[in-house]
This record gives sequence, C-alpha cells and structure tokens, in this order.
Amino acid sequence: MSLLLDLTRAKEFAHEPEQLQQLLVTFEQSLAQELKVLDAAFSNGNTQKAEYALHALKGFVPMFTGDSLSASVIDLYAKSRNQPFELTKSQFSTLVPNLELLLSQVRTRLNAL
Repeated sequence: MSLLLDLTRAKEFAHEPEQLQQLLVTFEQSLAQELKVLDAAFSNGNTQKAEYALHALKGFVPMFTGDSLSASVIDLYAKSRNQPFELTKSQFSTLVPNLELLLSQVRTRLNAL
C-alpha cells in the first residue's frame, strides 16, 4: 500500500501538534463529505454539484498529499469545466481508489492520536 498522506504542506500552517490534529479532523470530514457529494452528483448527472465538489477537493487535497494525486485532482477540476460530463465522471472514477485510500490513511492517523 502506498502512502498518500503527506503532511509536509499542512505543517506549514499548523505549527503545533494540536493544530495539525484539528486540520486533519477537518480534512477527514471534508474529504468524506465531498466524496459523497461527488458520488451522488455523478450518479444523478448533476454537473454543477460535481464541479463545486471538485473545486473543493482541488482546494484542500493538495495540503495533505503529494504532488501526483494533487496534480490529478487539480487537472480534473480544470478539465471538468470544458469537457463532457461523462468524461469527467470516468476520469474521476479512476481517482476514487486513491482518494478513498487517502481518507483511510487520514482516519488511521487520527485513530493513532
């Protein structure tokens, strides 16, 4: 299993362990919520909800993961605004396993604290 959780950028904002823990809690909640929203949006063909949720992911995922996954999320959001919805849906589905793994790693980290 590859480690997707990378706290390097988050530590730039959280100088104390308690601050980092709170950022992780917020990130876990936000990531879980946006994944649910995206699942529903793609299932129901709701382009606007999908774009809003991808925009949210683009904003916070890069703080907690490395460049590869970050770039993929940012790229998908940028493309989603100019490509067919079904293509965005397909491309998002390829990211889901890594996003779910990231969520799992965040939860494991939080449970260890």
